[in-house]
Amino acid sequence: MPITNTLDLETLSARMDAWVTESRSKRGRLVRAFRANLGNSADLQAARLALLVGYAEKAA
Repeated sequence: MPITNTLDLETLSARMDAWVTESRSKRGRLVRAFRANLGNSADLQAARLALLVGYAEKAA
């Protein structure tokens, strides 16, 4: 399922799986916060997802 013109859901998921193990990187912390739903806020989750999509597109 395409998310953007250059990124699909499978690619984003694979990159997030790789980033989650990066203990000291911003994107690793961001993935862990997204998956744990820290703050229990839809607005925070949307912002986190937007940042993650941006990181994934840069890596492409």
